[in-house]
Amino acid sequence: MRVFLKRMAMLFCMCVFLMENAHFAYADDLTLVESHFAAPEGYSGMIQVPGMGEMRYYAQNDPLWGALCYEKHDIKSRRPFRDSGCSPSSLAMAIAKMIPIEEMGLIEQAAKNDFSICSCSLNKSRCIRDHARYIITSQRDFVRFLPLVFGDYAAGNNINGTYSRSATAGTNSAYMKEVANLYGLDMTIIHDFDQALEEMEKGNAVVALAAAGGVFTNTGHYVFLANYYEGKLYVLDPLYRTTYKTKNSRRLEIIQPGLVALTDKNIRYAQFTNFYIFTRQ
Repeated sequence: MRVFLKRMAMLFCMCVFLMENAHFAYADDLTLVESHFAAPEGYSGMIQVPGMGEMRYYAQNDPLWGALCYEKHDIKSRRPFRDSGCSPSSLAMAIAKMIPIEEMGLIEQAAKNDFSICSCSLNKSRCIRDHARYIITSQRDFVRFLPLVFGDYAAGNNINGTYSRSATAGTNSAYMKEVANLYGLDMTIIHDFDQALEEMEKGNAVVALAAAGGVFTNTGHYVFLANYYEGKLYVLDPLYRTTYKTKNSRRLEIIQPGLVALTDKNIRYAQFTNFYIFTRQ
């Protein structure tokens, strides 16, 4: 009986030891992930746009989050945000233009689960194992990680059951209208550049979809139209790059990585097909 009790006591102590060590290990992991995501953005931040002043810029390939998996829960592939996060990044720039920073967290009310990020994935359902996760809660967090929040929403983390993240292509625009409404904005889709220009002049935000074969992309790409000033269209491109290896890329003027310009005669080479207009309700 005594031997049995001793064995049980030893087993209990071992279990307590392992559980406590597991807790400490998790706490250490959490400290590491918090430390990582507390680091400054690599490419994102404020950019000086001619005729507009400082505007917030988000890079889909920012080193802080570019490698994170951006997929729906039921997709086997693991495409990184840097390769296909142009839609949520462009949307984030549009919202940042229209909404005060203290209102960035309004989307939290439509989340199915906490918006969170870890070392491998921007949504919990695609974490390759049970990583410690950085929960996005503060105003500062929503300002910093808004593209990832929108990406998580598009991948299914929303109470509306919306899945805009595609299994084969990029991200469709269905979630964009829902996100706009959460912030008290209306979203309409038009196809005429001159009309889009009029909306920009009114102070509304415009996201454009560039077709394959234009100066921006060989496939398809969302960008944010920052301003039209003195005969040039200034574009914030969420894919931060120093060179463009696309057809007619010589038509594009790189002001700095992330900010490019097109003269009036060269705007057609962007091959914009859709314009997503965000206006206050």
